[in-house]
Amino acid sequence: MGSYLLEKVRIGVANLRHLLQNAKDARKVLPIAFFLMMAFLVAMAWDGISSTRELLESQAEVEHAHQVLHEVEGIEDGLQDARESWLHYVLTPERQDRDNFNDAVARVWQQVAKAKELTRKDPGLSDKISKLEGWIKEEIKQLSSNLQTRETLRIYHSEAADFRRDRVRRAILEFKSEEEKLLHGRNEATQKHAGEIRSSVTFRIIGFSVLMAALFLLVMRDSRKLRVAEQTALLAQTRLEGSLQQLQTESEGSRLLNDLQSDLQICASPSEAYEVVAGHLEKLMPDCSGDVFAIENIRNLMAVIASWGAPGLTQAVWTPEDCCAVRAGGLHARMESPRGLTCRHFCAGVPPAYICLPMSALGETLGILHISAPSSAAFTSGRLALVQKIGEYAALRLANLKLRDRLHDQSIRDPLTGLYNRRYLEATLEQELHRSTRRHTGLGVIMADIDKFKSCNDTFGHDAGDYVLKEISSLLRRSVRAGDIVCRYGGEEFLVLLPDSSPESAREKAEQMCCSVAELSLEHTGRSLGRITISLGIAFTRDGALRSEDLLHHADQALYDAKRQGCNRVSVSDSLASLLAPASHPPEPAIGSRIKLAKG
Repeated sequence: MGSYLLEKVRIGVANLRHLLQNAKDARKVLPIAFFLMMAFLVAMAWDGISSTRELLESQAEVEHAHQVLHEVEGIEDGLQDARESWLHYVLTPERQDRDNFNDAVARVWQQVAKAKELTRKDPGLSDKISKLEGWIKEEIKQLSSNLQTRETLRIYHSEAADFRRDRVRRAILEFKSEEEKLLHGRNEATQKHAGEIRSSVTFRIIGFSVLMAALFLLVMRDSRKLRVAEQTALLAQTRLEGSLQQLQTESEGSRLLNDLQSDLQICASPSEAYEVVAGHLEKLMPDCSGDVFAIENIRNLMAVIASWGAPGLTQAVWTPEDCCAVRAGGLHARMESPRGLTCRHFCAGVPPAYICLPMSALGETLGILHISAPSSAAFTSGRLALVQKIGEYAALRLANLKLRDRLHDQSIRDPLTGLYNRRYLEATLEQELHRSTRRHTGLGVIMADIDKFKSCNDTFGHDAGDYVLKEISSLLRRSVRAGDIVCRYGGEEFLVLLPDSSPESAREKAEQMCCSVAELSLEHTGRSLGRITISLGIAFTRDGALRSEDLLHHADQALYDAKRQGCNRVSVSDSLASLLAPASHPPEPAIGSRIKLAKG
């Protein structure tokens, strides 16, 4: 805000300079007139201040004189009250009259003290007050002594008492007379100052009016040029405000894009990236509603991942053909126009204004940004540019995340069968053993091998062998639970991990796999591949009692025993056999496979 005001001042100075350059006469006359007016104003102000100060001082002196007179009159009244109270007490000795006398004396001394304080800066008045104080003290002392002895009225009317009273009365009258004369003089001085101020103010008003009239005439003479300069300044200010607004928008946009890039860099999955994009779009356009859609390549559908604003404006799932932006391969905007193409993915009516933007990278559409607004005013050029930038950044990050996931998936999966590879198995087996220990659960391992696979390769070719591997892999994957793990262990060998399983369930799962494979009828290029069977070895551990190497060794020994005893068999290791409950009627597979106990 400060820089903005400073810029406005700079523009005003520039306009003033332009005005003075075009108005040469004004440049010569106006400064002089302005200087004279300022000098006159300063002189009038100084004179006014001086006159006002003198007037205030005179008024203060008058007020001081009134206060002194008031206190002296208070002394006189207090003495009179004291005398009257003394007389009443002498005539009718009542305690109330005595108290009234004491109160009146106290008031007298209070008035004397105030009078002394008011006259302490005037030696003449101060001496008179001090002398008056002594006389009053003498009279009050005499009255008090008479009051205590209760002498008769003769004392009050004696010549000495009359002398004391007359002396005090004359002193008070003399003091009041002198103070009233002084007050009269001060009043005259105050009135004189007031008259001078009135004359001075009248002169100032006339002089100021003359100067203002002269300056007004000078300004009016150049008013046309001033109006032109003002219009020019307003136009420049409007342009500057527009530039500042644009600069502010660009600055906010740059900050938003920087924050978006930082947040996208720490996203670990595409779903997190979609949420981040929705959050930053909401910051950019809080007055709008929007959705972020991701494409499901398997079903070829667009599904909503993140939203903000009013819910239910768009369908949760729709086909890519329903969006004009997908068909156009770029931004599609509809701005309150009754004509033109509209997208078909809205739940009810079409919003007054909306945009759809594909997030595409490396020739692949990764998602759609949709924003709805109550009017087209929300979609300024600056906002649209930022939305497109956000779409570009999001598309690149999503492409990188998907590529990373694809590379990671390729590193842990067998390219032929799509099963997890041996590298993934070794890491996962250790994790499952630790989990078995923590949860006190069982972990079963099934190792399977395709019987006479080399003969199949030699007879029907390697393509047929690959086909057999794929079909058996697919069957094994369908045979297990969601949490079970099927791996291609190497060549024609497979390994299945069964977390949270029991010895019985592991044996039943192996028998099911053996029977399912034996029932397969496979053909390749129109030729029957004959009977395909597998042999399986089972190992089991509970609470992580066995190491991964030992568990695999037991499963391998069981598989070896199944192979040695004949193909199409399921064999269990000693570690599993000891856990299995003895069966009175061992199951006999329909295809003639047998369950054997492996040594080791």
